[in-house]
Amino acid sequence: MTTTAGRRASAHPAPRPPETGRAGGARRWRARLGDHAPLLVVLGLGLLVRLVVTVAFWPAMMVSDAPSYLRFLGDLQPSLERPDGYGLLLLPLSLVADDVALFVGVQHVLGLAAATGLYALLRRWGVGRWWAAVGVLPLLLDAMVLVLEHGPLSDAFFLDLLVLAVVLLGWRRRPSPGVALAAGLVMGCAVLVRQVGTPLVLAGALFCLLAASGRWRRLVPAALLVVGFVVPVGAYSAWFAGTYGSPGLSGIGGVSSYMRTTTFVDCDRLELAPYARVLCPPEPVGERRDPTDYGWYEIGSGVQSLAVPPGVDRQAVLQDFARQALAAQPLDYARVVLRDVALGFDPLRADRFEYNTVFKWKFATYVDREPTPWTEPGFADHGGVQQQTRQPWADLLVAYERVVYTWGPVVLLSLVVGAVGALSPRAGAARPLVLLLVLVGFGLSVLPDITTQFVWRYQLPAIVLLPVAAVLAGSALRHRGPRRVP
Repeated sequence: MTTTAGRRASAHPAPRPPETGRAGGARRWRARLGDHAPLLVVLGLGLLVRLVVTVAFWPAMMVSDAPSYLRFLGDLQPSLERPDGYGLLLLPLSLVADDVALFVGVQHVLGLAAATGLYALLRRWGVGRWWAAVGVLPLLLDAMVLVLEHGPLSDAFFLDLLVLAVVLLGWRRRPSPGVALAAGLVMGCAVLVRQVGTPLVLAGALFCLLAASGRWRRLVPAALLVVGFVVPVGAYSAWFAGTYGSPGLSGIGGVSSYMRTTTFVDCDRLELAPYARVLCPPEPVGERRDPTDYGWYEIGSGVQSLAVPPGVDRQAVLQDFARQALAAQPLDYARVVLRDVALGFDPLRADRFEYNTVFKWKFATYVDREPTPWTEPGFADHGGVQQQTRQPWADLLVAYERVVYTWGPVVLLSLVVGAVGALSPRAGAARPLVLLLVLVGFGLSVLPDITTQFVWRYQLPAIVLLPVAAVLAGSALRHRGPRRVP
C-alpha cells in the first residue's frame, strides 16, 4: 500500500547532489560560456576587425598629431602643447620595445578589455546578456574607434581610463573609501592624458555623494576621490612648474580660447592693440577657415603670425582677445556652441560649417599614404618601419567605415534615455551610475565645443559611454530599478 507521504516523496524526489569532478566542471563552464555567448560573438568580431586593421596598415597609422605625442619618449620634459600623460604611459612599453607596433597593439588589447569591463558592469547591475552586448558594440566595432586605436594618439588610452574609473566606482552600489581613492587616481591620470578630463573629479565626487546613504558614507569616499585625483595632477603640475616657472598642465589655454572665437568674432567690436590685429580672421563670417588653421598653422593671420612686444605675455594677449570676443558677442558664441553640440548627433560623420578635419579619422586617408617630413621621423625613431598599406584589406576597411559607425541619432537617443534614467525615481539604485555615465560621456564630448572647437574624435566618450548609459537606464526603468543590485 502506498501512503500519502510515499506519494509525495515520489512526486518530489530529493535533489541530486551537485556534480563534482571533471564532467561537472565542464558542464559549468559550458553553462557560463552559453550565458555570455552574445559577448563572445561581438568580442570575436572586435578582435577580427582589429587584426584586419593591423594587417592592412602595418605597423600603425601615423596621423599628423602622432609625432608630438611620441616626442616625450625622446625628451623627458613636459610639453607646452599638452600634458604628456600619454608619453608617460608609453614609457614602460618603450623599455620593452620602442616601437609604434607595440604601442597600438596594446591599445587594441585595452579596447577589447574595456568593452569586456563595461559588459561585466552591465551584467552585474542586472542587464540581460543581449542588451549588455549591444551596449558595448560601439567600443568594439565603430570605425573611428579603430582608427584612433591604431595610431599613436591619446584618445584610446584616455577612453580606457574613463572606462576603468566608471567600472571601479560602479562595481558596487556604494563605493568603498579605497575604491573611491583608486578611482580618483585613475581620473587624475586621465587628465594627464587629455586635459579635457579635468571635470571628471566633479562627476566622480557627485556619484559618491549620491550612491551612498549617511553623511560620512557620502563624504569620506567623495573626499578620498578628490585626494586621489589631486595626487597625479598636483605632481605633474609641480614638475611643469619646475620646468617653466609656473604650475600648470600645459601652456595653450590662450590658444584654445582664441580658436573658439574665430568662427564668429567681429573685430570691429573689440579694442585691440595694433600687434594683436593679426589675430582677426580676414575672411567674412560664414567663410572662415577651420579654427585649427588659425591656432596652429602659418596662414598669414592667427597665432603663428602674432609677434608681441618684449615684456608682453603671448598667452595673455590670446586670452584677452577671447574675453573681449565673448563679452561683445555672447549670443553669437552661444549659437556656435549649440550648433556644434548638435553636430555631434549628425547622421553622417562629415565636414560641416568651417570644419575640415574629418579626413584624419578615416581609413581612406591612409591608403597608400606617403610619409611626410613631419611624420617620417616618428616611424624612424620608434620602430624604423614606415606605414605600409596591404590590399585588399585596406579597401575592405574603407568600405567598412561607410557602414559600421555609431549613427548620430542613436547617440542622441542614448542621451535622452540615459537622462531619463538618471532623473527618474523608477530607475532606483541605478540612477547614480546612469548619471555618472551620462556626465562623463556627454559632458567630456561637449566641453571642447565650449572651449575650443568641434572635432569628431572628441566625440569618442559620447559614442562609447552614452549607449552603455541607455542600456542600463532602459533595464532599470523597465524593471523599476536594477534586477540585481551588487
